[in-house]
Amino acid sequence: MDNDKFKKWSEGFASVLPKSALEVKDDIQKNLRVLVKEAIQKMDLVEKSEVEDLKKEIKELKATLDEMRQKIDQQSSNGN
Repeated sequence: MDNDKFKKWSEGFASVLPKSALEVKDDIQKNLRVLVKEAIQKMDLVEKSEVEDLKKEIKELKATLDEMRQKIDQQSSNGN
């Protein structure tokens, strides 16, 4: 997630706080951003593009494996 999303999320959260808590709004927002970022980092998330690259690689590997299996089957049927 980018900083704008964190900022919007923390501002939205801060906007529902009572006035007494809004006096420390900036401090609360900073602390929330840090906590959320730390939680996301602990999740060890990957970007969608990385997942798509891995899917493509798996598809290519499956195709190669199928070709190899066909060659083995042909050799077995020929008695080699």
